Amino acid sequence: MIIRRAFIALALPVVAISIGCNAGPATGTVAGQVLFDGKPYGDAAVVFFSLTSGGGDTANLAEDGSFSLPTKLVVGDYRVYLAPKLAAPTGDDAPPAPVKTDNSLPDKYWSESSTDITVTVAPGENNVIIELKR
Repeated sequence: MIIRRAFIALALPVVAISIGCNAGPATGTVAGQVLFDGKPYGDAAVVFFSLTSGGGDTANLAEDGSFSLPTKLVVGDYRVYLAPKLAAPTGDDAPPAPVKTDNSLPDKYWSESSTDITVTVAPGENNVIIELKR
């Protein structure tokens, strides 16, 4: 009985530590809305890109500018920029959909190297408003 209690007393901390070590980096979900001059903007995809890790994710904007990234992001700072909307998958014989960008937006919003928008992703849920200006 004493040996069993001693084993349990020694095994529990080891199990707890090993579970905690496998947790990985902290992550957060990201959803929100893109506005251009205060109005919803939905004619693109939004891209979150980490200059630290090179990771990130992309989501098409809805007509009302809303979006939700499909995967969780590692906590940290992300540059945010726009890209042409992701095309829906087509059959193998179909030609690729043409890529279009909206020329009414300033060019700086179409590249991770020129955007001035950054978002800090925190653990848990992140609801962000991304404001684009002329």
